[in-house]
Amino acid sequence: MPEAKGICERRLALLAGVRRVVVKVGSAVIASEGQLRPDVIRRLADDVVTLQNGGCEVVMVVSGAVAGGFCALGMLQPPSTVVARQAAACIGQYKMMATFADAFAVHGREVAQLLMTEDDIENRRRFISARHTLQQLIGSGIISIINENDPLADDENKIGDNDHLSALVANLISAQLLVVLSSVPGVYRNGGTDVIPEVDVGSSVDEHVTDQMSASGVGGMIAKVSAAHLASEWGIPTIVCDGEKPSLLPEILNGGREGTLFVPRRSQLSSRKQWIAFRTKSRGILHVDAGARKALVERCASLLPSGIVKVDGRFSMGSRVDIADEQGNVFAVGLASYAAQEVRLMQGKSPKDYETVLGYKYVNEIVDRDDMVVLRDSVPEITRRG
Repeated sequence: MPEAKGICERRLALLAGVRRVVVKVGSAVIASEGQLRPDVIRRLADDVVTLQNGGCEVVMVVSGAVAGGFCALGMLQPPSTVVARQAAACIGQYKMMATFADAFAVHGREVAQLLMTEDDIENRRRFISARHTLQQLIGSGIISIINENDPLADDENKIGDNDHLSALVANLISAQLLVVLSSVPGVYRNGGTDVIPEVDVGSSVDEHVTDQMSASGVGGMIAKVSAAHLASEWGIPTIVCDGEKPSLLPEILNGGREGTLFVPRRSQLSSRKQWIAFRTKSRGILHVDAGARKALVERCASLLPSGIVKVDGRFSMGSRVDIADEQGNVFAVGLASYAAQEVRLMQGKSPKDYETVLGYKYVNEIVDRDDMVVLRDSVPEITRRG
């Protein structure tokens, strides 16, 4: 079958070198009839640890709080009202985390829970804070388990909706792949049982997608396809597949044909970096010495305080700043990890001096490489301070 062979080869090429993955787990996968499914969660933990042992970093976005908590409220089916869903989530979240913690403990792994909302990612300050927190957890080998902050959600359409959040998280941590584990094996062709193996994002798949939602969730296939399209905007491929199949994640990373692969559009810059470069205004300028400039441009390094010689402007953590050489030529832009006054105190110093000078250390980098865009051409209109 030449077509099947071509699809497998394309998958292998697209997924080769993937080292950071977001795994989104649907409610229907880990909960049934108001009860969590420890056996499925244990299998997921086995898969995630296998990926980790192979050198892959994994962050999980997990639904199931509502599905795992509504029975404790004396209900026979998932509630539809906002307050009842929020109450069920309060109960289900700790049960879900305890079950995941037990499953990973078998492998000697620790887990961390992060409750997030879309606002946490759209707000630049909280974006930076969440990014650094997750980077620290990832670097420490901790399994981060993220869930929409359902008990405090003020949008009834978002309670339990983690598909959209998973795409945002994939961008937040600069993931190279998003895997959406569902109760179905992928996107069906024309409403039948034949799974579409591959979709080029931007092509029409509307006729293959139904608006049916799972009994315990709020997503359905439309939400999953929407998440895949959003991830594509940042150049991240997405695979929607059956979450109940054992050893699924390792098989996917080895180029297996499981599920439906959404192939992203090609772009020189991710949408997030386009936003950094073009859609925001700089609030200050960091002037750096020749050595720092060379490191940023030629070695793709992050900006450390030791390379900064002057700070202009007033800006807060998470603000966009211009990065200029000692002659004032702007050659990069990025998001600051510290406020202007803190950078002034630290300029020219080593990262080991943070606690002495500031009384604390947040991160080593003044501007992390993943939050920076080096400007290849002179584009003065994007470097004006607002």
